[in-house]
Amino acid sequence: MKIINRTLFVLLILAIPLSCVLAAVNVSARLPDVYRYELNRSEIISEMGLSVTKDELARFLSQYMLGTLDDFQYIDEKRERAIFGIGEAVFMGRLRSLLNMSLLCLVGVLGFIVFTYWFLLRQDRKEAVRFAYRAGMVLYAGLVAAGAVLLYKREWILRAFDRFLLYEFEETDALPQFLPPVILSEIAVVAAVLSLILLLAGYSVTKKLTRVVGMFY
Repeated sequence: MKIINRTLFVLLILAIPLSCVLAAVNVSARLPDVYRYELNRSEIISEMGLSVTKDELARFLSQYMLGTLDDFQYIDEKRERAIFGIGEAVFMGRLRSLLNMSLLCLVGVLGFIVFTYWFLLRQDRKEAVRFAYRAGMVLYAGLVAAGAVLLYKREWILRAFDRFLLYEFEETDALPQFLPPVILSEIAVVAAVLSLILLLAGYSVTKKLTRVVGMFY
């Protein structure tokens, strides 16, 4: 039993920050506001002479990442032709698949956390659960620091995208003009804020679950 408890304890420390980060990334990468913010920063839509508005394009990108749209294609009524090419559609499809895989991973991690809490609390290992969460918060800080380094070296991420998503943008592609590499930083900032909120909320719940009930309180 000791080996099982120790194994679950170590894995719980890893699962706590991982769940917050995965949840935050999935939310931030699917929010229309993130795409709208980047589109509002530039005048690329008007420069390209497109009839689509920034809000419409941001909504389209969000809906596709949410999975409510099957095809990554938007027909510009003014030009009466598709804005995005086949290669861009393949790229976004692979990116959405990668995000969906992380969502499945999140479900598994959350399931593990719930089971571990139940398993350890049933043995009255409240102090162990609380310590694991605190250790997970320390690990979370390390993950955020590592993420900041990766964003500083953004070319590493872009190189990884090229390797795993197997597509190199062409000069005529519209997608990199709408969503330049700086959007990675914007998504990361939103994800960092959301993950911190989730982490603190989880700690509040953990404190309540692991509260020691005394005789006079």
